[in-house]
Amino acid sequence: MAVKPEYRLAALLKIRERKKEAAEHYLAECMKKLKAEVDRLKQMEEELERMIARRKAKAREYAEKTMRGEMSAQDAVSANLFIDRLKELEEAQKNAIEGQKAVVAQREEDVKGARSDLVKAEQELKALEKHKEKWLEQVKKEAEAKQEEIQDEVAQRIFMDQEKK
Repeated sequence: MAVKPEYRLAALLKIRERKKEAAEHYLAECMKKLKAEVDRLKQMEEELERMIARRKAKAREYAEKTMRGEMSAQDAVSANLFIDRLKELEEAQKNAIEGQKAVVAQREEDVKGARSDLVKAEQELKALEKHKEKWLEQVKKEAEAKQEEIQDEVAQRIFMDQEKK
């Protein structure tokens, strides 16, 4: 049996397969990072909600104490300063949330880029696989043609040998 020829672009095919696998791993990594940042953003937003609820509860508490006459003027001033400090902390948390939203947006861009790279790698691999399929068909056709040629030659020799007798 004839030796099957080796695909001349086999090394490139392996490279493209590895490139696709690397793109898949990178996409998974980017998606994992995005999820972590989105989770962190949710936690920060939930913390802000707790901070707001705490400030409102304290404001109600101080207002009730003031209405009942349980707070002195100095206590009321201290309470107002405490409420103002809580508002400042809320603003700082809001700023942190905005920063985290920017991080999430960057991670989303990373995922989009990784998806684009994966699609490109898949297309390059498919193109080369299609080339290999066509090459295999051509090799098969050439082998069949050669086999037919050999069979024709054998048939002619048999015919010639029979005519000589």
